[in-house]
Amino acid sequence: MGNSIEDIIYDLIKFMSLFHRLFTPAFKKGADDRYNCTKNQARAIMIIGRANKITPTILGKCMGMEKGSITTLIDSMENMNLVYRVDDPTDKRKVWIQLSEEGKQYYLKQEERFLKKIEEVFQNLTKEEIGEFSHSLKNIVEILEKVRDD
Repeated sequence: MGNSIEDIIYDLIKFMSLFHRLFTPAFKKGADDRYNCTKNQARAIMIIGRANKITPTILGKCMGMEKGSITTLIDSMENMNLVYRVDDPTDKRKVWIQLSEEGKQYYLKQEERFLKKIEEVFQNLTKEEIGEFSHSLKNIVEILEKVRDD
């Protein structure tokens, strides 16, 4: 087993390096980004847009951020009119974060940029290779969801 764990460590390091080199440029500021969002703000918008609504706790877990940092991030996006907070009608302790209309427009623009980046990264692959990558990625996500500790 030692060998496979060592292989996992090596492959994870390689994966993280490649992932950041290939995909994080999609979260960098665009020339047309009138909001001048940080990478974390852009990532948060993508997560909220995909979820439709999310609690600060779940957003923090998705982004690997502590409660105070996520609160500051949400406050900054709220000040930019990209998100808003809504009290949960069934649980007064719970708050939901949702995209405003401006936030939805920003999300759609970012999603389009991200899609273009993905297409650019995978342009030299065959449909079979893209399918294999997609299948492998789904397997990785399923396994990581099994071992996560929340």
